Amino acid sequence: MAINIPKAVFDKYKEFADAMISDFGVTCKLVHLDQIQEISENIPRAKQKRSLSIQDRSDPTAFARGSKKFKTVETTEDITLRVYWSKKDWIKVGDIDVPDGSVQTIGYLSDITRINKAKSIIINSDNDGIKEYTFVKAAEAFPFGFKKDRYAVCFWKRS
Repeated sequence: MAINIPKAVFDKYKEFADAMISDFGVTCKLVHLDQIQEISENIPRAKQKRSLSIQDRSDPTAFARGSKKFKTVETTEDITLRVYWSKKDWIKVGDIDVPDGSVQTIGYLSDITRINKAKSIIINSDNDGIKEYTFVKAAEAFPFGFKKDRYAVCFWKRS
């Protein structure tokens, strides 16, 4: 026996979930290390780090490739996400074990690539005079919701 759920139920769910992001969401900054900039400064040999994956470098110093010198540049972009600070308030999405002080964010599935590319996130980035809270991903973002076709959830740990 198949159960037919009226389309209006899913429409109402999407309307409510969208309002939760737009009305109760907070502005966050996604921090990326996806730009590489050529520089003309001398790089002391002691500070060079050999790595095949430039994007995975946590060292902000410059590096050389052949006769040219480069550095990675942090870029940021704003995004609105629902943020849950306490584990008891988290939306239940499975048996997830993250350290205390972690947060859960919920946003649109259309932003999942941007979220997964981010090195870190700054929560409440639009509040001047308030300490910035920086987090790194505890896991990759993944689809969330009734049909898993509209929203994404991600867990972040304090850096």
